[in-house]
Amino acid sequence: MMLKKGIARAVVACAGMMLAGGAFATQPAAVKVQTVSGGRYGPVTVTKPNGAMRGFVVMFSQGSGWSAADQQAADALAKAGAMTVGVDAERYAANLAATQEACHHLDGDAEAVSHQLERLAQSSRYYAPIVAGVGQGGAIAKQILSMAPENTIAGMVSVEPAPKLDPRFKPCPPDPTIVRRAMPGFVETAAAGDAAKLVALVKPHLRDGTADELDVSDLPLIELPAKGGSNLLAIVISGDGGWRDLDKTIAEALQRDGVSVVGIDALRYFWSEKPPAQTSRDLARVMRTYMARWNATSVALVGYSFGADVMPFAYNRLPAALRDKVSVMSLLGFAPAADFQIRVTGWLGMPASDKALKVSPEIAKVPPGIVQCFYGEQEKETMCPVLANTGIQVIKTQGEHHFGRDYVALEKQILAAFKKQVAGN
Repeated sequence: MMLKKGIARAVVACAGMMLAGGAFATQPAAVKVQTVSGGRYGPVTVTKPNGAMRGFVVMFSQGSGWSAADQQAADALAKAGAMTVGVDAERYAANLAATQEACHHLDGDAEAVSHQLERLAQSSRYYAPIVAGVGQGGAIAKQILSMAPENTIAGMVSVEPAPKLDPRFKPCPPDPTIVRRAMPGFVETAAAGDAAKLVALVKPHLRDGTADELDVSDLPLIELPAKGGSNLLAIVISGDGGWRDLDKTIAEALQRDGVSVVGIDALRYFWSEKPPAQTSRDLARVMRTYMARWNATSVALVGYSFGADVMPFAYNRLPAALRDKVSVMSLLGFAPAADFQIRVTGWLGMPASDKALKVSPEIAKVPPGIVQCFYGEQEKETMCPVLANTGIQVIKTQGEHHFGRDYVALEKQILAAFKKQVAGN
């Protein structure tokens, strides 16, 4: 919960950025630079590309103030397609010191500002932030990536980093519930150089948002093929926080137990609205692609929270031949209504939006014998209890929306149901 609370605080702090007319999408192309409130960063300088967006960069100043050299680098990054947020490193340190918190989730601040500004810009897809800086700014960037969960920070560029991080930053210790095998993003460092060097190191990591419709490279997928191959395929749609905690842990456990897994990062996929029909078409593309690629014959559909809510809608709109391949549908944290676009209020635990669709008519169309519904005994917004005695397997666990964090136990029950259904067919 420590990580979740840190990110929630950052989101609340960034809520004040709904200002300056929210005018990113409507300003003339000639207007590229704007100063807005950046939550705990204080006022930040946002430099926006004139054309298509290809990335998002949080750039920390070398010292006190946002210098002309810093702005030149931001201009160059914007010309390459990156929306760039310029942060005064000295002001950021002072603002954190004033909070008198025991420690600070620096990664949460970077992620929150990317969520807020990309939403204001009405970008069609979400770009995880690249953190970058020279000198003290480089030291900040290194620290952020070192403490970030996977799939939250795209990477780090650090040029001639300061040997020590300003003590006012007081980064929080690692979250013991998160296990990482490597740094959660790319790393680019230069022992010497300036802001121009920083730009040169960032540019190769900016991406084109277009993709060939004949493949699935346009989708935010995580591939976890089982060692030695498997005829079992699980497709896991994450919660609205992205591929980072429960969903990631369960997927990796399934992979270890011989199930090939494709993860769909809901934060990135549903950054712009995806109606049920489109969600189902994309799910069909994923099923066809990976059943062929990995020689799978049986599919488990697993969704957590946001991912669980949308899953019945997607399943019901699949072609009959693909529905027949689904052996089990495991819904964890299944709510009464489904949104089809990521909302800032969702990260704060607020109810579904006015546009949300009721799940009752959709879950009623799914064969009950293939469905599992997991809920925590302290969970309030859950659909699972009313599904008891319908033929659906309803499973109550300890805790709330994170099920007491016993993710391994959840995975074992999903795996057992999957194998039982496959054996019975």
